[in-house]
Amino acid sequence: MGNDGLSKVVGTGTICLETNTGSKLILKEVRHVPDIRLHLISTGRLDDDGYCNIFNEGQWKLTKGSLVVARGKKCSSLYLLQASISTNLVNAVESNNMSELWHKRLSHISEKGLDCLAKKSLLQGLKDVKLDMCNHCVVGKQRRVSFKHHSSSRKEEVLELVHSDVGGPLKVKSIGGALYFVTFIDDYSRKLWVRTLKTKDQVFNVFKEFHVSVERETGKKLKCIRTDNGGEFMSNKFKEYMQGKDIIHQHTVAYNPQQNGKAERKNIIRGIDNVRSI
Repeated sequence: MGNDGLSKVVGTGTICLETNTGSKLILKEVRHVPDIRLHLISTGRLDDDGYCNIFNEGQWKLTKGSLVVARGKKCSSLYLLQASISTNLVNAVESNNMSELWHKRLSHISEKGLDCLAKKSLLQGLKDVKLDMCNHCVVGKQRRVSFKHHSSSRKEEVLELVHSDVGGPLKVKSIGGALYFVTFIDDYSRKLWVRTLKTKDQVFNVFKEFHVSVERETGKKLKCIRTDNGGEFMSNKFKEYMQGKDIIHQHTVAYNPQQNGKAERKNIIRGIDNVRSI
């Protein structure tokens, strides 16, 4: 548009105008733009089609050879043309638009369903059904590819890999006022540690306490921890601590909790146990 804005074109077609001089003006490749409240004709396109535009003293005249095709008067900054659409020419723009409109009204019904209703004259203004590709239908029917099943495997040493995740908020606070909990699961032994939290920002301090205590208990060094991309695990102080202690921090791919399934499944179980205890 003239103001660098964008307007959606929902269809194109050919229309025939009966002008105020009694002549018929055929316009090709007409664009249907619902956002525009006025019907606009490009004088540049008319010139390309062999018409001559004459502007003089607030008057507009469109000619082709010696034939005067249309006349108009200047109103504000536009020239107005009195014309009507001829009904003896199929308007492809209106047809496609009505199909799309009824498709949306009927909750994105299929083209076959629309055609069946149109043949029974149940849809006003719709005769010929022709649907273009609907992006909403395509996205709505997409399915995520299932993850391949792998046999269960474990690391060879304690603390070689620890899975962690945060659960909550819970519907009811604990006696100590906690609404969240964080779990740490050793991949080798499957031993589980659970710590309760009042807020998620306590995860870093809880992890530091867990790290010190678990290394003293086992005499082993924590080598790697796997978490999702939650903000509680992605803070700068968390990253600096991991680098200072030479701990590898593995992150799951966004929107793929299956990659940290051991911690995710344990969170579901802990959540169910909490509801039962309530």
